[in-house]
Amino acid sequence: MRKMFAIPLLATLIAASPAPPRVEVATGDWSQLPYMPLIGYSHLNSSIMSKVYEIGRQHRCKLPGQFGSHIDMSVSFAVQFTPEGKLARLLLPPLNCPEAESWLGGTLVQSIEKGDYRPQAQNLNLEGWYRGEINFYYEG
Repeated sequence: MRKMFAIPLLATLIAASPAPPRVEVATGDWSQLPYMPLIGYSHLNSSIMSKVYEIGRQHRCKLPGQFGSHIDMSVSFAVQFTPEGKLARLLLPPLNCPEAESWLGGTLVQSIEKGDYRPQAQNLNLEGWYRGEINFYYEG
């Protein structure tokens, strides 16, 4: 008898869980979007920088800002928040390197969800689009 109730309850819980944010590569001008500053480095670490550097150093891709034995990269991005303030979408410009885009996108999703980037909204409703930027320099 308990199993009969557990199955519909489980199905309801799965259906109610929020969808993970979509990460997309896109071109566009999001310079007019409200700025979302980096307010902490708790979830950004050197491992992402070293991973992106390694991708370029091993010539798996030619990355923007890659020169000789260092990388000096600045990437702008756009994010969309739901009415509940949850991250729904992340747009990255094309780096012409799916592996680096994947690493960078995953790191930014984690960083945004954990609060390293946060819109400075005038009210508690964060719904809408914002722009941010990640900058790093790495020398190997």
